[in-house]
Amino acid sequence: MKRTAILATLILALVASRGAAAADFPPITDEERALTSVPGEPNAPAVVLFKKGEFLMAGYGRFVGSLASHLRVKARVKILTEAGKSNGEIVIAHDDRLRLQGFAGRTVLPDGRVIPVPADSELRRRTSESRKTFVTAVIFPAVQVGAILDYQYEVTFSSPYLLEPWYFSEEMPVRHAEVVYETPRNWTYQIWSRSPLGVKITLEKQKSSKGYEVRAWADGLPAVPVDPYGPPYADLASQMMLLPVLYSSFDTQQGLMSSWLATARWADRLYLQMTSDSGDLPKKVRAIAGTCDLHQKAEALYRFVRDDIQTQPGDGVLVDPDRTSLRKVLVERRGTAIEKALLLQAMLREAGIGALLVWAADRDRVTMDDKLPYPGWFDTAFLIIELDFERTFLDPASPDVAFGQIRAAYEGTPARIFETAEGIVLPETSYDRNVRRAEIDLALDEKGRLAGTGTLRLTGLPAVERLHWKNDEAQTVQAWQDRLAESWRDFRIDGVQVAEAPQERKITVTWSMAQRDEEVLGDEAILAPSAPLGPAVQPFVEPERKIDVVFAYPSRDEVELHLRWPAAWSLEGRPAPAKQTAPCGELTTSVDLNAGEHTLVYRRRLDITRRQLSPGEYQAVRGLFGEAAKNDGQKLTLVRQGK
Repeated sequence: MKRTAILATLILALVASRGAAAADFPPITDEERALTSVPGEPNAPAVVLFKKGEFLMAGYGRFVGSLASHLRVKARVKILTEAGKSNGEIVIAHDDRLRLQGFAGRTVLPDGRVIPVPADSELRRRTSESRKTFVTAVIFPAVQVGAILDYQYEVTFSSPYLLEPWYFSEEMPVRHAEVVYETPRNWTYQIWSRSPLGVKITLEKQKSSKGYEVRAWADGLPAVPVDPYGPPYADLASQMMLLPVLYSSFDTQQGLMSSWLATARWADRLYLQMTSDSGDLPKKVRAIAGTCDLHQKAEALYRFVRDDIQTQPGDGVLVDPDRTSLRKVLVERRGTAIEKALLLQAMLREAGIGALLVWAADRDRVTMDDKLPYPGWFDTAFLIIELDFERTFLDPASPDVAFGQIRAAYEGTPARIFETAEGIVLPETSYDRNVRRAEIDLALDEKGRLAGTGTLRLTGLPAVERLHWKNDEAQTVQAWQDRLAESWRDFRIDGVQVAEAPQERKITVTWSMAQRDEEVLGDEAILAPSAPLGPAVQPFVEPERKIDVVFAYPSRDEVELHLRWPAAWSLEGRPAPAKQTAPCGELTTSVDLNAGEHTLVYRRRLDITRRQLSPGEYQAVRGLFGEAAKNDGQKLTLVRQGK
């Protein structure tokens, strides 16, 4: 069910068992049977009729002496259109830290027939022996328009500390969603919620004989929009979480996540247990760093951890000291992002180089709420060192990231320095260093054929997107040739060469091009001058917008076309110069004509100077791209004189 899967919103790990025969599904109402569309969202392919969760936090009396938490879920979805039938399959990536105590599912057809989810509908595939991760698919039978899908299950979380948020929202509309948290008396929790689309979450709290109960619910939740220029799902979905801030036991109290500093101190206890067993780390550092200067030592140690320690799938920024140690990471030569960061930090310190740990989050996953000191916001860790009075960031988890760089998805995002709990914003490559620049040199011959050469230079993050694009050099060249052929369908593209410099974040593509025989008109030549970076297409077709506009990164697109033609030909049409400025950037185009030499130079530049803009700035952004599309639609036209 993609992100709409009710199970997938909370299950990060499961070992499956099934109890379909014993399932007690709520009766289907006449209203649910009759529902064919959702008010306000008539084109919705499916709808969540209800989803209900019950959290038994830290045992909650039922499990005496247990710190495990339990989640019970009941949910119901109705398929409204043919497109909605894709919601009949759930695919879940997971590991072995959680247990699914029971799962039952059924399909209820429009004629009333009930078809349980059969045992053989579940597919389980191990993907990593070392981390015990799996992919599980649950396929519901006989899914058709009008069918109702029922689910129920119970999950055990082995840790009472880090629980995923409960999502009221889905990518399809939700008629009713609720959750009940039941907490024991000796635990204190902070209640947190997020509802950026204006959904009202109602909250009730009361004491019980075993502790406390918090119930929250929401009705009529709209589908969370899936927008390539929008914030990530988790930024828009209505959600709620209880974060443990204090644990009391007899006469002692243990502070947990009451503040960022308290959270860091709590996590530090785990780090100290893991790093206390470092094996022959000092000997390893001496062998790698030798007697070089500090800068050379730092680079050598960074390359060792980046390249010689394999990056394994991770669980965020926390570690399990009962399962791993620095000694184990060194011996097995593999570790998660946080384990590699802790290893590099220890090695740098052994070499006399101070290093601070940074918790960071992929912007496409979630945007951190600074008010909630929750380590689950973060999915990787970097280091900060100071060399020559300059702050340098190190990202040892990716083989394509050079010394002093961080991965593209983390640039410009909020982060936390672990040791000081200080909030920072990670550095971001400026728009004028994220460049796609095309230089095209074409000449028209006496017969009316255009031919010439081209060079495309990618630097910064545009290059990162295409580095190691394909499996080998031949496939990479072919992919670029196909890409260029799409931009110039009237031309034959030959002699493509690709030069990649990963550590410098640069790609250079060169080629030759000639108009196909069947496309040569003889007395007229027409050219779209913005290729291969244009013509632009208006991506913002909605007249108004309620969510932010989010670009992948700030960037600059440049095209410079040099065109020559014989004296017997003349320029009949050319794009009008353009200049339009918006809060997110600027479009400029120009044509410099030298009639005496029968040449021109066409220049087009589109700058996106900001990554994120508010709905209030939407019209200006829409206008900028509208002008780009309009301007790119104009052609260069050469005509033989006397035609």
